[in-house]
Amino acid sequence: MTNRYLILCACLLLSGNISAQKTADDFIRSANMKDSLGDFSGALADFEQALKAEPANVDAYYYRGYVKFEMKDYQGALDDYNQAADIDSADAETYYQRGNVKFEMQDYLGADDDYTLAISLNPKFTEAYYNRAIARFNQGKSDAACKDLEIAVKDGDESAKAAMDELCR
Repeated sequence: MTNRYLILCACLLLSGNISAQKTADDFIRSANMKDSLGDFSGALADFEQALKAEPANVDAYYYRGYVKFEMKDYQGALDDYNQAADIDSADAETYYQRGNVKFEMQDYLGADDDYTLAISLNPKFTEAYYNRAIARFNQGKSDAACKDLEIAVKDGDESAKAAMDELCR
């Protein structure tokens, strides 16, 4: 009877340890909470743990890219969005965010390309039309930029209306 009791106790202890392990999603939730509180280094540490638990977790790369963008680590953010796009090439948000990073890096052509990819995946992505318009203005493509602003205005974007009034006379 004593051996069975010891085996049962050992099994219960082991099962408790297994269920106490955090998943990648647990680390991502924790990281996003820390990010919302401004604890960027804590968020990055949790994203690292999420990627150790699940190396191909697209959300971990995506959200870590967002935190790096907030920290103005544009190359790090770009690397993470590239990883996210490699894992899931059908997510418009990833291309949109990567476009935002490229825009901040003054790679307006690259930003334009990423916004175009986002729009191809989600033709109702108003913010992508607006941001692509601004990237196009920075490339000297005023006509194409004004067409994008027109689309964004039709979708109800007030910022696009103001930009169109100022830039597309």
